[in-house]
Amino acid sequence: MTSAPICLRVKGPFACFTRPEFHVERVSYPVITPSAARGIFEAILMKPIEKPEAAKRDNKIGFRWVITRLGIVCKGTPFSILRNELGYPTHQKPENATGYDINADRIRAQRHSLILKDVDYYIEAVIEVPPETRQRLGRQMRPSAEFLARNKYHQMFLRRAAAGQCFNQPFFGCREFSVAEWELAQAPPAQIPDQPAEESFGNIFRDFDFSPMWNHWTDGARPDKDWDKPGNRPEPRTLRNATARHGWIEVTRKEALS
Repeated sequence: MTSAPICLRVKGPFACFTRPEFHVERVSYPVITPSAARGIFEAILMKPIEKPEAAKRDNKIGFRWVITRLGIVCKGTPFSILRNELGYPTHQKPENATGYDINADRIRAQRHSLILKDVDYYIEAVIEVPPETRQRLGRQMRPSAEFLARNKYHQMFLRRAAAGQCFNQPFFGCREFSVAEWELAQAPPAQIPDQPAEESFGNIFRDFDFSPMWNHWTDGARPDKDWDKPGNRPEPRTLRNATARHGWIEVTRKEALS
């Protein structure tokens, strides 16, 4: 069961939606990716269905965000910056390190990043609640999936977005590029002004498919070894030939949500 479409307009001075094929230098996609858009919505309100604890995985109460459309108001100007990045092989410090010293040549790496400046997007999404949400709780029944999607979670998000509330600061791709402002778009335009009738951005990263991982871990705890083999990790998906028509990129067809 899905809710009515919710549209946000988000703006920011900088953005970087990193392309995975560039392994060293960070190069941004020309537009926002659906996974980055989903992260903005989840920063405001999220109740995940998938639970990392094995004992809680039979509890499917929660919802997922499904990005339906992306509106390009201002796709941003690409420009290059030079940044210091820490060169630790892992996310943890070495045992003999006393702190993160960015001036040390052995751990510092200067890399160019091709990012976007002055971005402005519309993001349209729906709340998806699984049908198995309706379960018996003692003598009472849990609220139906339709009620949760179209009433409870929908109204919760509208209140939080209108008040500027979030659980963590939304960002455009990289955490250092925060969303400067966002607002609810009650009636987004059918055709975004000053945008061409059709513009192709090629293939862009869509999102990860987490079902192979969660299906593999449903009956047991997370594996201690060989967790990174195919079947135990999320599978990437690509949005083929992302084309904006009058400023809108269609991500998920409405027929797939019914």
